[in-house]
Amino acid sequence: MPFNHILVPFDTSKLSIKALEKAIELSAVNQSSISVLHVINEIPLPIHYSKIELKNDQVTISPLVNKLHNEIKNEMIVIMEDIKNTYAKHNVSITTAIKIGDPAEIIIDFTKQNNIDLIVMGSIGHKGISGMFRKLGSVARKVAEVDCALLIVR
Repeated sequence: MPFNHILVPFDTSKLSIKALEKAIELSAVNQSSISVLHVINEIPLPIHYSKIELKNDQVTISPLVNKLHNEIKNEMIVIMEDIKNTYAKHNVSITTAIKIGDPAEIIIDFTKQNNIDLIVMGSIGHKGISGMFRKLGSVARKVAEVDCALLIVR
């Protein structure tokens, strides 16, 4: 079965790097394009730090949360550019994306919106503020419900 577009959810863990390398290997066989997606978890704040306002029919969040998301995103932009440069020698088309939200939901939505044929992801990743895969059975199990092939890397 040929794969045209492979998605690699990426959280900088060893297994997500291994998943990316497996996707590149598969891409070489099928000339598939690869999308590398990093999802920054939403940051819960105690109610006294949280400030949600409605301005001009748009919801704005606490400046503190916004600042944290921007810092994480800026760090990930550098990492994603490094990924593109590191794997450019493989002559594989790699695009990157950074989203904020629930990792499983974002991965599923991204898969549907971008005609993904195959998801290659690690079974366990980093824990913490922007970690994606706490254990197999959480994000991986939710993502397994998508209508495409799924390869879990261990």
